[in-house]
Amino acid sequence: MKIKLYLNIYLRNLILFHHNYSTILFELNTKNTKTLPQNERSNVSEASPYNIVKEDINKVNKFIIRKLQSDVPLIPIISEHLLKSGGKRIRPTLTILFSKLFGYHFGSRHIELAACVELIHMASILHDDVVDESKLRRGKTTANNLWGNKSSILVGDYLFSKSFQIMTRDDDSAVMKTIADASQLLAKGEVMQLSLTNNLDTTKEKYFRVIEGKTSGLFSAASLLGGIITTQKQEILRKLNLFGKYLGIAFQILDDVLDYDVTSNNFGKKFGDDFKEGKVTLPVLIAYDKSNNKEKVFWKKVIEDLNQDQEDFKKALDIIFKYNSLDEAKSYSEAYASQANEILNTLPKNKYSDSLAEICKFVFKRRN
Repeated sequence: MKIKLYLNIYLRNLILFHHNYSTILFELNTKNTKTLPQNERSNVSEASPYNIVKEDINKVNKFIIRKLQSDVPLIPIISEHLLKSGGKRIRPTLTILFSKLFGYHFGSRHIELAACVELIHMASILHDDVVDESKLRRGKTTANNLWGNKSSILVGDYLFSKSFQIMTRDDDSAVMKTIADASQLLAKGEVMQLSLTNNLDTTKEKYFRVIEGKTSGLFSAASLLGGIITTQKQEILRKLNLFGKYLGIAFQILDDVLDYDVTSNNFGKKFGDDFKEGKVTLPVLIAYDKSNNKEKVFWKKVIEDLNQDQEDFKKALDIIFKYNSLDEAKSYSEAYASQANEILNTLPKNKYSDSLAEICKFVFKRRN
C-alpha cells in the first residue's frame, strides 16, 4: 500500500481561523429559468435538474452544516473545506428528484436522506484523496494536503458515522438496508481498485465490478431512497436500482476518460493523475488490448513498474489516440446512460422525470 494509515491522532496545531457555518453558501451554478407545470414536458434549459431542486439542495447543504457542528474544531473545518470545494451534488439530486417524481412534497425525509447520501460521498472523497495521494480536487487543495492523512481519514470516519446516525433516526428498515448495502459496496469497490492498481492483467469484467461498487452503488441507493419514502412497489424499486447502477457506471467511465481527454475542460484535476498512479482504467484497458508487443512493453513499464519519464504521458496519449480508446470508452458510457434513460421512460412523466433525463445527458456529455 502506498501509505500507512494510523488510527490514533493527536492534534498539535491550534486552529488559527474562525468558521461561521450559517454564512456558508453552496449555490449551484445554474441559470434563471422558468419551471413549467408538472404535467408539461419541458426543454433542456427549463428541465435543468439544478434549477428545479436548487432550493432543496440548499436545504441539504444547511442540514449537513448543522449536523457537522462540533466542539472538535477539525471536524467542521475539514468538512467546510470539502463542501466549499463545490461539486455537482448529483447523488442528493437523484434522491430529491425521485421522491418528487412520485409525489413527495411535504416533510423533510427527502432532505435528510439526501444529506445522508452526500455525507457518505464526502467521507469517501476524504479517504480516496489519502489513498491516491491527491493534491487537488475541483481546483482546490485537498484536505489531506492541508491537514494531513490522519486528520482526513478520521474526519472521513466521522462523516460515515454521522450518516449512519441520520439513517437510524429515520427508523425505516428498507432505508437502513439500502444505505448499509451501498456503503459496503463502496468500500469493497475501493479495495478491489487498490488490488488491481498496477495490474495490466485486469479484465474489463473486473473493471466494471470495481465501478459498480465504488460509484454506482451509491447512485443506486440515492435513487432507491426516493422510491422507498414514497412507498413504491418492488417493481418500481427494482427499476430505480438499475437506473442508479447504469447512471453510476456511465458517470465513472466518463470520469476515467477525462483523465486522458486533453480536449476537455478538466477543472480541478490534472490530466494524467490516474496514469501517474498506475490505475488500470477503461481507456488503458482498451489501448493495451490493441497494442503491439513494443507498446505493451511500454505499458508494463509505466503502469506495472511505475517507471515513468517526463514524456511518458504523451506517449501513452499517442497510443490511446492511435487506437481510438477514448471514443470506444465513451461508447460504453453512452450505452449505459442510454439504458438508464430507457428505464426512466417507463416511469411517470413530469418535470422531475424531465430533469432526470437531463441528468442522463449531462453525465455523458460532461467535460469536467
